[in-house]
Amino acid sequence: MLDLWFVAGIALGTIVTGFCAIGSFERGSDSVHRRSWNREHAARKRALLASRAGVRPSPKPYLEGVLPKAS
Repeated sequence: MLDLWFVAGIALGTIVTGFCAIGSFERGSDSVHRRSWNREHAARKRALLASRAGVRPSPKPYLEGVLPKAS
């Protein structure tokens, strides 16, 4: 009978840990997407609107002496 409770406890612990891990992953990925995705989304939107209007999109100005990151 002890073996049954042991297996049930392991199974329940695994399920609870899995739900906690999934929730943590989703909160973390939402946080990352909010930061980086907003900039990419804004750039894509500017490019799309500029292509519809027939003008070239102008990149945001950089500070003097600061180079953009290499992709």
